[in-house]
Amino acid sequence: MPSDKGITGLTGWGTWLALLLWVGCGVPPRPAYLPPVGIDVWHYEVTLRLDPETRRLEGRVTLEVRRTPSATELPLCFDMLTVDSAWVDGQAVAPVRREGRLIIPLNGTLRNRITLAYHGIPPEGLYEATYLGQRVVFTDSWPYRGCAWLPAVHHPSDPATLTLRLLIPRGYQAAGTGRLVQIDTLTEHVRFHWQLDATAPTYSFAFAVANFVRVDTIADHSIPIHYYLLPSDRDRAYRLRRTPEALRWLSRWLGAYPYRSYTVVQVPIGYAGMENASASFLRADLFELGDVEGVQVHELVHQWFGNRVSIAGWRDLWLAEGMATYLTTLFYEDFDGLEVARRQWVDMARLTPDALRLHGALVPGRYVDPETHLTWVPYRKGACVLHLLRLKLGDATFRRALQTIYYRFAGKPLSTEGFRAVLEEISGQELGPLFDYWIYGDRLPELRVWWHAKQRRLTWKVVGDAGTLQGVPFQLAIRQGTQVRYVDARAAALHLPEATEQPEVAPVGILMRVVYP
Repeated sequence: MPSDKGITGLTGWGTWLALLLWVGCGVPPRPAYLPPVGIDVWHYEVTLRLDPETRRLEGRVTLEVRRTPSATELPLCFDMLTVDSAWVDGQAVAPVRREGRLIIPLNGTLRNRITLAYHGIPPEGLYEATYLGQRVVFTDSWPYRGCAWLPAVHHPSDPATLTLRLLIPRGYQAAGTGRLVQIDTLTEHVRFHWQLDATAPTYSFAFAVANFVRVDTIADHSIPIHYYLLPSDRDRAYRLRRTPEALRWLSRWLGAYPYRSYTVVQVPIGYAGMENASASFLRADLFELGDVEGVQVHELVHQWFGNRVSIAGWRDLWLAEGMATYLTTLFYEDFDGLEVARRQWVDMARLTPDALRLHGALVPGRYVDPETHLTWVPYRKGACVLHLLRLKLGDATFRRALQTIYYRFAGKPLSTEGFRAVLEEISGQELGPLFDYWIYGDRLPELRVWWHAKQRRLTWKVVGDAGTLQGVPFQLAIRQGTQVRYVDARAAALHLPEATEQPEVAPVGILMRVVYP
């Protein structure tokens, strides 16, 4: 997911954090959308006709629903376009609007097929933007902006499969969620058909329309990879050259890639990237800036954590964003070396005044508005907690735990509590105090550093960590001029006979305030 590198303090590897251009967009905020109880939407069949010049949509969506007897209506998040007709199991029904929701009455069997026809120009969720004079029309459905163009249960706890058909005028190219099954060229239009056979949350359903140039490659096991680039950057596909390597690496690290193809789309979106299921959108100017690879790996990780394993609620956002942030650094550790990863871990744990001002619990104890929760906390603090867990459990146990979580929760929502349960099962360790301090709590320990100039000796002590760092083999980065050395924090002291001034000390991947008393 999104951001601006000025917020995170990270540079060069692309985990960026603020929805600068798309949050709000002049549209009044929606009331909190909670998933309906007793209802599971397991498939969406979406047929759209789009006029790219006006953004006018004509849509028809069919929802395949399973429900319990007590669920007698389906509240859909869809409040901005005109509904022309509605059917439940072939019978016409009259939906009503209530508190920003479209309410569909249900009766009869416990498996229902609901169809809606609608039209209009979405005030959000479907955008038009240009890059170097090249016009692109595209969706951005995170977290609830999909409510403006697609009637659905827009909550990450209810992932589904998707059939998507899009009719657009000839002369345009389109990219979308899922495997491209067919392209039909008609007299004046072109129809694209995509199929997503493994589940994903509805905020990751997407399409983009422009004069794209398509470049194809392939990963192991015949996973086709497609790049949809704007004509000005058609020769910059090389910036994505390690995408097949990243896909293979993640498949080894976590489990088989969950979808039948992978697509990268160059879009003038307002943040660095968006992890649409099997079709990541990357911000257009990154290809010129050369800062695209880290963003690409981050969004690719989301195909496992965030899409195939969705989150149970917005309070669990760190399980998607922290995971994508941290696994990106592990990719660089394997491919570019430990020194590169160490520098990233130092940046990841750096606490600026702005970061301290926004710091809070990784998992708040109340309802979370996803847009206000989208700070550095679920990204960088989440990644730092994962680094701490890796050090505490050991590499092999940590990796086995992530693989187990992916295997068990593929197609299901993952909560922080479920995450902890698997870690404890695999490791045999009690992690309650660690979770209470680092995940549910809002405190930070202090790293107190003393420089003894005469002895040219550096000493340090960690205080206020509630014992959660005891025995954890984390490192400190100690900088003298341009030289950086890494030492085990448990050593508590270091003799620096050649030092002429106080060194700079930074924790490697562990969040803490650095204090020089």
